[in-house]
Amino acid sequence: MKDNIIEFPPEYEEMINKLEKQITDLFSELNYYQALVTEKENTIIRLTAENRYLKAQLQDLPQKITPPPSPPQELKTPSPPSQESYTPPPISKHLDAPSYPSKKLYVPPPPPPKNLHAPSSPNQELLSPLPSPPQQKETTTTSEEVARINKRVCPECGAMGFAIQEVDDKTRVLSYSPQRIYKKKKVCTKCQTEFL
Repeated sequence: MKDNIIEFPPEYEEMINKLEKQITDLFSELNYYQALVTEKENTIIRLTAENRYLKAQLQDLPQKITPPPSPPQELKTPSPPSQESYTPPPISKHLDAPSYPSKKLYVPPPPPPKNLHAPSSPNQELLSPLPSPPQQKETTTTSEEVARINKRVCPECGAMGFAIQEVDDKTRVLSYSPQRIYKKKKVCTKCQTEFL
């Protein structure tokens, strides 16, 4: 009999023990979920019965409802009297007539004093006129200043603005990554001069 028993190396025994433990854990988890399913089924059955009971009560409810009792005669609101038979209530003598302010003509305020430079009171110091903004100097622009403002001026023919185009200078590479980026050069469309 002892010859039929095969002895496994210790690594296999450890693996078998781990697998047996996993199997028992899975069985306990399976039992937990089965209990959870039966609990949920019982809850569904209970809620279904409660739903039927409430529906039956809802059908009996219209039969039980009675109209509300009419209010007593004293609390009923009287119908509005017709305009022909309406008489206003008498004015009591202990109420005073409303007093309204007397009607006075509006008089505009006097105009402000014309001399604001000589203050007659300490508050008039605040009303002194503001200093005038500084005068801008008249400047004459030279061709060098125009060239700095425009930045696009042909050194040969003097063409400016849209007559100058910026194109890539394929002889000067600035970057290879992520794509090639070339330095820009300017080309005059009138005289075909290339410059930087």
